[in-house]
Amino acid sequence: MLTIAVDAMGGDNAPECVVEGTIQTLREAGNRLEVLLIGQEEKVQPLLDKHDTNGLKLRFMHAPEVITMNDVPAIAVKTKQHSSLVKGLVLCKEKKADGFVSAGNTGALMAASLFVLGRIPGVHRPAIAAYFPRLAPGLTNVVDVGANVDCKPEHLVQFAEMLTIYQRDAAGMEKPLTGLLNIGEEENKGPELLKQTYSLLQEADRKNKVNFIGNIEGNDILSSRASIIVCDGLVGNTLLKFGESIPEFLSSIFKPSLKELVVSGQLDPKAAELTANAFKAMFQPFDVEKFGGVPFLGVDGISIVGHGRSSAKAIMNMIFMAEHMIEKQVNQHITEALADN
Repeated sequence: MLTIAVDAMGGDNAPECVVEGTIQTLREAGNRLEVLLIGQEEKVQPLLDKHDTNGLKLRFMHAPEVITMNDVPAIAVKTKQHSSLVKGLVLCKEKKADGFVSAGNTGALMAASLFVLGRIPGVHRPAIAAYFPRLAPGLTNVVDVGANVDCKPEHLVQFAEMLTIYQRDAAGMEKPLTGLLNIGEEENKGPELLKQTYSLLQEADRKNKVNFIGNIEGNDILSSRASIIVCDGLVGNTLLKFGESIPEFLSSIFKPSLKELVVSGQLDPKAAELTANAFKAMFQPFDVEKFGGVPFLGVDGISIVGHGRSSAKAIMNMIFMAEHMIEKQVNQHITEALADN
């Protein structure tokens, strides 16, 4: 039975949503999972007392300190050793937990994961890969989305290699395709960094480390042309935040327009309801809750980070993602692949 440590204090909706999501997880998982919930006892225990936890594989550990979204990551990790975030990772390091999930401070979780767990041998830099909508079945990941702003060509290539293993082994994609995000499809386009990366990706393709299709442009991101889109953290994070803003922006335009059509009599209420439902369904591919969170690829352990606004459903899916990463032995496969380089 696997034990997943959960940061009860991480996220904008913590600890309420974290407690709710944890209990939902255990009720669905049955006896195959144990959760070790970590947080401030005076805040978490009253929430647990509201639920019937009999029969659930749930343990609680008190952690008096909290790393907030406003804390400076490196400083917080060093000065808040008794926080739920640090204690959860220490449990993984000591093999008392098999994985850790948090919807807390991403920078702090990355810093703590590196400090406590370290890197998989051979990894230059761990990376974060975000999920993006796509037209075809499967999934699209953009890497990196914020962990690494200044990248070298070999870093970008290794991101693609690790993500290829993740998509193949954890997501069940037979042949993940890698595209290098650039300002044109031609091989000689872009700055020197991307030209060198292009050459190294071709070499990695010849070694069957990746399936490289060449440069792609911004209009290819949602087209399903590639399942792995490689870029540095500055570009990736900008894309991610822009993508997250699209549903809210379009909704703010759509709702007043729909209301005006109903008020003016141009659209009856029933038709308006159907239209609103269709509009809502259109944005299901943007729903990050179905994935819950993303793993830190390259960290020597299972460390999953979720969105700060994670709901109970997202917390549940984060825990299941940690379980899936462990069962599919993604880190072991990354270690083996890098040993062959």
